Amino acid sequence: MPDISTDMASTDDDDVARPPGPEDAASTQTSPEPPRARDQEDQGATSPDATPEPPAPGRSWPQLASIPVDAGHLERNLIITATRHDPAHGAFDVLRTRLVNTLAEHGWTRVAITSPTRDCGKTFTAVNLAISLSRYETHRTILMDLDMRNPSVATVLGVDDPGSMGDFLQGRTGVTDLFRRVGRNALNIGTNLAVAMNDRVEPYAAEVLRGPETKLALARMVDELDPDIVLFDLPPALAFDDVIAFKDQFDGILMIVGGGQTKPDEVHEAMRRLGEDVPLLGVVLNQAEGDDALGYSYGY
Repeated sequence: MPDISTDMASTDDDDVARPPGPEDAASTQTSPEPPRARDQEDQGATSPDATPEPPAPGRSWPQLASIPVDAGHLERNLIITATRHDPAHGAFDVLRTRLVNTLAEHGWTRVAITSPTRDCGKTFTAVNLAISLSRYETHRTILMDLDMRNPSVATVLGVDDPGSMGDFLQGRTGVTDLFRRVGRNALNIGTNLAVAMNDRVEPYAAEVLRGPETKLALARMVDELDPDIVLFDLPPALAFDDVIAFKDQFDGILMIVGGGQTKPDEVHEAMRRLGEDVPLLGVVLNQAEGDDALGYSYGY
């Protein structure tokens, strides 16, 4: 309310009050003064030129549904970083730390995980690495099952009805429809891990991955979830052209090779097809057995 004293005019001592006369009638019938800008602000009015606040990055993370953690199921599916009973889990922790350091050094966030051929253990590596990364409390990690030829992340994690990756990438469903956070658990798997799974084969997977809708869908994901690291589980590089079609959407490659199975020339051919401009972040040797179940070397 305005200070009344500031609105009052002072009077001289010589002025004498007199009753109003006819000449004062016109002045006493003036229209009311329009409200001032300050009065409008006090009444909650907003300027038509006011710009609304932009949505906060990562705003959808708390809204994600949770993934229940079944320790027995994870162990049966060789997710050794979950229970940490297998000594080989330490190799994934080393891989995690070296990968995080490499990404931070170059300002990268998106990692494609693939193999030259089938049955090299790329999904085994992707899920174990994601769980190892989840224990970095300062990092928000996302794992996306982009092997739409043979989706398997949902099966490994024991999730029923995970939804369609193809629908999400083509803009038919939203971020909160597909992505799920790991729920609170006794295994110390971090709740800062979210997974986008798939249960439907996409016959035109390469076309979907290269389409403009996929780029927009990934931009929405980044805006709504604000991840520090994104892992893409992709099909074998020599079996299909999916990885080549998707190459503009990732910063580098982790190449998974099967011990006693993958030939050196298959690794070279896979990288040749991707092109010299794609950084090789590491070559991971999946032995699949023994205490040294995971070997690795870094190529970047």
